[in-house]
Amino acid sequence: MKKDTIKKLNDVLDITDDIIDIDVPEEKKEIAPSVTVGTTDLTQDYDFSRGQYQNLIEKGNDALEELLTIAKEGEQPRAFEVATQLINSLTATTKELLILQKTKKEVEDKKAPVKNENNLFVGSTKELQELLEMKKKK
Repeated sequence: MKKDTIKKLNDVLDITDDIIDIDVPEEKKEIAPSVTVGTTDLTQDYDFSRGQYQNLIEKGNDALEELLTIAKEGEQPRAFEVATQLINSLTATTKELLILQKTKKEVEDKKAPVKNENNLFVGSTKELQELLEMKKKK
């Protein structure tokens, strides 16, 4: 808390300042360490997440088969509703798996920009000068 707030609380509660230490030494202030994420962390997290998604999808498919069997035998609307909800959940999980794949590719494909050298302009010098002037105006 701020010093003013503590002083006001001390005054209201009729407490002397020596009970609650107002001054916080600079050494005790902690700064969170910086976190570096390496490629091994990314690969491990990706592999773990992918395995989890695949496991969930497999178990969901097994449960869906059982639910559909129960729904067909019982012919109750609630059983079909639950099966439909499970299908929607499996669809969402499958989409998340694809998004995970896309995210990994985006992270890995972040490379230095391609430098294009030795360009060749085919045209007259007048056209080249016009292009350069247009570029300067932008």
